[in-house]
Amino acid sequence: MTPSTVIETGKGTTRMAEFDKYAGSYEELHAANIRLSGFGPAYFDEYKIREIFDFLRAQGREKERLNFLNFGCGIGKSEAFIRKYLPEAAIFSIDVSRESIEAAKDRNKGLSNVVFEVFDGIKQPFDIDFDVIFAANVFHHIPFERHVEVLKNIYERLEARGEFFLFEHNPLNPLTLRAVHSCEFDRDARLLSPLYAGRILSESGFGRKTLRFAVFFPKFLSIFIPLERYLRRIPFGAQYYYIAGKDAK
Repeated sequence: MTPSTVIETGKGTTRMAEFDKYAGSYEELHAANIRLSGFGPAYFDEYKIREIFDFLRAQGREKERLNFLNFGCGIGKSEAFIRKYLPEAAIFSIDVSRESIEAAKDRNKGLSNVVFEVFDGIKQPFDIDFDVIFAANVFHHIPFERHVEVLKNIYERLEARGEFFLFEHNPLNPLTLRAVHSCEFDRDARLLSPLYAGRILSESGFGRKTLRFAVFFPKFLSIFIPLERYLRRIPFGAQYYYIAGKDAK
């Protein structure tokens, strides 16, 4: 998601993109920022969608015609991977940055059944309930006082059997902190601890949530990446994510 800010006005809260200027250079800046990992940006884009796919496959849902919301899509780097792993999904992608949405449309003009829209940062603009809602490194750009409000709106638009995937940087990982602090487009970022993220999910109504840690090995240790599935409870991965749902099962 492109960094943005919430502005209080007499008529309520509006959302204005601060960094539309990064839409054209985001990928280059991101690549420079993660150079120490040895991976390019696409590696991190794909791993998230692969994690979602593996979870849905375990449920026998990966071939369903799912309504998939990418909440904070940025310049649209995930959509090709969503289509690759979930070919039957209808993809709806939203962001507060108009320049990023235009870049995302251009980037994905060859993909079918994908819709991109600008939104206000809180309420998604589609009259649809979603089977999957995906938010990747979005909430550290949203002011903390708005987190529960945003999550309640996500909860309301999630199908009864739907899954919400909340990916965030792990502030317990020192290399993650270094990368965030040196990143130009993360200047406004306030990282969410896994404990805090779990609490606001509960406050927003989610009755079920599972926490997993991810991205433990740089590229030069990639031989060990298949072992990451066994490390999901170890709180030192570069990122973490929650799988949350409405039911308490």
